[in-house]
Amino acid sequence: MREQRRKDAVWMFLTYAFILTMVVVMLIPLYWMIVAATLPQQEFIEFPPRLIPGTAFLDNFAALQERMNYVLTIWNSVFIAVVYTVLSLLLCSMAGFAFAKYEFRFKEPLFYSILATLVLPIQLLVIPLFLMMSQVGWTDTFRAIILPWLANPIGIFLMRQNMRSIPDALLESARMDGASELQIFYRIALPAMRSSLAALAIILFLFQWDLFLYPLVILEDPGNYTIPVALAGLEGTQRIYYDQIMVATTLAIIPMAILFLVLQKQFVSGILAGSLKE
Repeated sequence: MREQRRKDAVWMFLTYAFILTMVVVMLIPLYWMIVAATLPQQEFIEFPPRLIPGTAFLDNFAALQERMNYVLTIWNSVFIAVVYTVLSLLLCSMAGFAFAKYEFRFKEPLFYSILATLVLPIQLLVIPLFLMMSQVGWTDTFRAIILPWLANPIGIFLMRQNMRSIPDALLESARMDGASELQIFYRIALPAMRSSLAALAIILFLFQWDLFLYPLVILEDPGNYTIPVALAGLEGTQRIYYDQIMVATTLAIIPMAILFLVLQKQFVSGILAGSLKE
C-alpha cells in the first residue's frame, strides 16, 4: 500500500510538473509580446531579447495612433463582433431548438447538410460572397461582414445537442397552459441553456474577432477596418514597424481575454454539457 501511494505521488508530481512546464512555454511568447510593446524599435531588435518591460508603450501607441486611427479600429472590431455574436446566438439557438424538439420533413438530411458546410474553407466562399455583396451594394459595410456568417454550423450543432436535454414533458406542460411556441423558447429553453449560450458566445466572438481574409476583400475604407486587417497594413514594403505591431497586438487580445475570464466557468460547463449529449 505504501509503495502504491509513493508511485501515485510520483505520477502526480510528474503530471503537475508537465502541466506547469507547458503553461510556462505557452505564456512566454505572450509575456514577450507585452514586453516588446513597451520597448522602442531599436531595443526590440537587440539580441539577446530584453525580458524586462520598458517605458515606451505610450510613445509606441501614439505613433500607432498617428499612423492609423487604431482606437476606431478597435471600436469597429468590438461593434462587429458583439452584434454578430448576439444575432448569431439568437439564430443558432432557434435553429438548434427546432432541430431538437420539432419533427418536419428532411429534418436529418438538412441538419447534416448544415454540418457538411464545415468542410468548406473560408477561402472558397470569399469570391461568391463578394459578388453577392456587390450586387446588393453592401461592399465596404459592416452588415456585409456580419450577415453572411450568422448561421454558424458549430453553433447550430452545439445548441441542438444541448436543447435535446430539455424534457419534452416540460414543453408539453407549457403548451397545455397556453404558452405559445415563442414563449416556450424564450421563457423555458433559453434560460435552461445559459452555460451553453456562454460557451457559444465565446466561440462566435472569437470567430468574428479573428476573421481576416473576407474583411480584407470586402472593406475598402480604412475607417471601417477591423483589427486583423489593420494589423496587416502595419507591415510596410520597406520597413516593418515592430513596436507598433506589438502594441496593436497587445491591445487586440484584451477584449477577448476579458470575455473569456468573465465566461470561463460557463464556457467549460457548456462545452462539457454538449459533449455528453448523443
